[in-house]
Amino acid sequence: MKSKGIIFCLLALCIMTLMSCEKEKTDYTEKVVGDYNIKITPYLNAKFGNSAVPLIAETIETTCHITKIDEDGYVVMKIDGVNGMINDMTFTAYCDGLGMKLNNNEYEGLIYTSEYGMIQCDVELKNPTVSIYNSRVLSWESSVTGECEINISGLDDVDCDVTGEFQFEATSK
Repeated sequence: MKSKGIIFCLLALCIMTLMSCEKEKTDYTEKVVGDYNIKITPYLNAKFGNSAVPLIAETIETTCHITKIDEDGYVVMKIDGVNGMINDMTFTAYCDGLGMKLNNNEYEGLIYTSEYGMIQCDVELKNPTVSIYNSRVLSWESSVTGECEINISGLDDVDCDVTGEFQFEATSK
């Protein structure tokens, strides 16, 4: 009888000890913080009236910087614009054991296309969770919906609905 009491007391003590232990919090932001070379490839389609045209843009090479915002796992990614090609872009994200969860955001700026020159975009980017398993290379695709203003055949600028995606590939410097 006494042995059962001792076993129950030891078991209760073990449970209390395990419950009082606090897990050490892993700082996943450290896996992604830093400077990167980044390639952005827009794949866009514009629809105006009953017509749809692809907006062919070349891959844009620039740099980006990921900095830690706070101790809760949030970071900000700032992509440097390239004069005449694309404007600055900013993403906020949350890092955890599953990856870097990019928040959806807007891009209001210019994109250079070979056929239509500069187009003015006002689009929403739906962003995914980016794997940080190999944080030297971060790659993802953001779907795009919104509007753009393009100059078709020398006519006045035409407002168009735009859909497609931006592909991003960032390599740590």
